[in-house]
Amino acid sequence: GRLGATDITLIDIQEPASFGKEREHAEKAGAKFKWPVFTKEITEEGVKLTDGELLPADTTIISIGDAPDLDFLPDTVETDHGFIEVDKHFRTTDPDIFAIGDAVKLGLLTDAIGAGRKAAHAITESFKGKTPTPITSKALPPGTDPIIDLGPQMIDKSRVTLEYFDPRISVFEDIGQCGAQCSSCGACRDCGICVEICPEAAIRKIEGENGDYEYVVNENRCIGCGFCAGACPCGVWDLVENDPIG
Repeated sequence: GRLGATDITLIDIQEPASFGKEREHAEKAGAKFKWPVFTKEITEEGVKLTDGELLPADTTIISIGDAPDLDFLPDTVETDHGFIEVDKHFRTTDPDIFAIGDAVKLGLLTDAIGAGRKAAHAITESFKGKTPTPITSKALPPGTDPIIDLGPQMIDKSRVTLEYFDPRISVFEDIGQCGAQCSSCGACRDCGICVEICPEAAIRKIEGENGDYEYVVNENRCIGCGFCAGACPCGVWDLVENDPIG
């Protein structure tokens, strides 16, 4: 609708995965959802369904990403229900081949980015002749088995939001603009929205060595309003209720 289309119909074989504000925004832009329907063929007139109905269309866009094409894989790589089997290091049944992303399990871009880091770490360890171990989130005491430290806790996906994302913008000139359009791609988590929105100035960014940084909360200033948790597009902040007194 924003690009000039007068009629938009989104079809699916099952109820579309879109929900909430994502669905509402599409409908406000003029989109109509139709399911369950099964496509027989695409003709010059539009999309012909298996029941004989024709959906007239000037332009047809195909968007399918439910199942990866794994025909190119050698027999040494095992699959299960159409996805590649991997271990905790994302190594396949062929020790020389690693796999990440939707070929392993359907998920978010952030899942694939994290899996890529773990796989790269494991590959580097293998080149050094070492047994791969999980990436740790901090320096461990001498003699500690790093396998017990699985790194930062995964953020609940329900806390990730596209509230600030505008799909019409495709170029990000600086961190400020990226933060304003954040869709939790996992590339930064350094937009600073929480610092700006905190009414008590309880959050601040601390610079560390080698470009490291962290956002910390002054518990003596925090009033538990939840603005940070509500505004953070990556779901980093999470408020926990205090235990009742007495």
